[in-house]
Amino acid sequence: MTRWVLADYGEVISDPMPAETILELADLAGQQADEFRDRYWKFRPPYDLGQSDRAYWSAVLGHELQAEPQLVEAMVRVDVAGWMTLNPRTLPALIKFGTHAGVRLALLSNAPEPLATAIDHSGWSPSFDRRFYSCRLGLAKPDSAVYEAVLDDLGATPQSVLFIDDRAENALAATALGLQAVRFTSAEELPGQLDDWETSTR
Repeated sequence: MTRWVLADYGEVISDPMPAETILELADLAGQQADEFRDRYWKFRPPYDLGQSDRAYWSAVLGHELQAEPQLVEAMVRVDVAGWMTLNPRTLPALIKFGTHAGVRLALLSNAPEPLATAIDHSGWSPSFDRRFYSCRLGLAKPDSAVYEAVLDDLGATPQSVLFIDDRAENALAATALGLQAVRFTSAEELPGQLDDWETSTR
């Protein structure tokens, strides 16, 4: 049976959003950085599920942006760019493990459409045989339905999948369905976590 490593994107494959990007977005929004950061995350879930760019950024800024398409475009552009810096160790570790262990790679991210599109167009995305995004599934972690949808698409059993995510609630939800899951804490620890799973599934 094919085994899969199913990895999160944000703050696992990618670095966290830089503080400079938050400041740039806050400046565009006309808000203080702390206020902006709170609103950015408060209104994010519907955006990750497919909400339009305009609706999301209107919520974050607190007023309708229908007459300001250029501002929406600027917010989207800066936001996406802020998530596109890769952790220099995570992706190489995943690719090396997949090649060595004969394991296929898949990606599962809570992400809005602009970020999903940017990931799909990146030079490294073909390293993942399948890529799943909340905006296209209409489901988001930690909803158990998102893992069920992914397993169905992969034609995989829960026991054949290792899930990697930086959020404990997402890892716990996957574990509850029978997937093996590890919480990503650092790229330095990842090779050991992968090797431990490989040993346990031999």
